[in-house]
Amino acid sequence: MLRIKAPASSANIGPGFDCLGIGLDVYNTYEVEPADTDILENTEERYNNRDNLFLQAYRAGCEAIGVHDHVRVRFDTQIPSTRGMGSSAAFLAAGVAAAGALHGNVFTKDDIFQLITRIEGHPDNTGPCVYGGLCASLKTDSGRWLIRQLPVHESWKFTLLVPDFEISTRQARQILPASYSRADTAASVANALMVTQALRDGDAELLQSACRDVIHEPYRAALISGYEQVRAIACEDTGGRLVISGSGPALLLISKKELSESAGQKIKSAGGHTWQMINARTAQEGIILEGI
Repeated sequence: MLRIKAPASSANIGPGFDCLGIGLDVYNTYEVEPADTDILENTEERYNNRDNLFLQAYRAGCEAIGVHDHVRVRFDTQIPSTRGMGSSAAFLAAGVAAAGALHGNVFTKDDIFQLITRIEGHPDNTGPCVYGGLCASLKTDSGRWLIRQLPVHESWKFTLLVPDFEISTRQARQILPASYSRADTAASVANALMVTQALRDGDAELLQSACRDVIHEPYRAALISGYEQVRAIACEDTGGRLVISGSGPALLLISKKELSESAGQKIKSAGGHTWQMINARTAQEGIILEGI
């Protein structure tokens, strides 16, 4: 039986809107084998249908190969859905990877990345999910996606703060302005460049200055109940920086020390909601296939 592990990812990292993301060691696991009809096991009822993202991606992968068949999948999903942690990228990557592996192991990681990024529309989650680590991506003039893995200093600690409510990606995108000023655009580019430098060098002072976003966070923060309270507690306690993970509502704390127990207790009920804290490390390998 084929076993696929796909990591969570946190997109944007503050100012790196739609181009930066980091893979984190929270995994969805998929056990896959050929079948006479599509069978989905251990999944929520709302996802147990032909619109399941894994099945969509599996069909897209099969179409790219020129075959058509069915699959049996057992899901073990540790990545919360609709929280801004790359759940959809994990399902898409696993589905395409399964199609390639079950038909002669024909896909490279770049094949998987190119196909699922065309489906997803942007690379900030798909890149880290497939390749792991901190990834920067852009679309070339030919329409192909280009990706590079960037170094992350071992001293950084990552903490995901995940609330008990959802925000749809569509809602989080609709709230953004249609255009930005020249000053905001320049600031965004400069900050994104400096964030990658701070993460590479373990430079907490630079991260403090650079990890300021003007493109999406000022608008999406309004959708996240308890955001200001959580930010104040986390940053004061650790001296780190808190960013919205993807489109939210999960938040990512980047710091040199872990949250204290007292700060964690305060965050758990911030904004009248229940918050889960997940200590994470970078997922260095990206998607992992076993049993092929």
